[in-house]
Amino acid sequence: MTVERDAASLFERMRLVIALTEVNSRHLRGESRRAGAEIELACEARDGVSPEGTSHIEQLRERLGEVESALRAIESERERLANELARLDSRASSETQGGWQ
Repeated sequence: MTVERDAASLFERMRLVIALTEVNSRHLRGESRRAGAEIELACEARDGVSPEGTSHIEQLRERLGEVESALRAIESERERLANELARLDSRASSETQGGWQ
């Protein structure tokens, strides 16, 4: 590998690691939102069902569904980035012995 290609590969690896860190941070925030919605839903169910409560339960279920959908998208993005990083590392290690692993 040339010095320029080494530098480009290192830069790309850093970009992927930073992106994965950001995705993991978003995932943790999403997990917290999901837990909050689940707790609120459990409290509403525990407190009994009134016409007002039924409406609130539906809102909470909708919010929970949105959070779960967002988490699935984040997990898909994380998988894509992790695969891209693995391919980059594999390519780098096959081109030079040792690589950065």
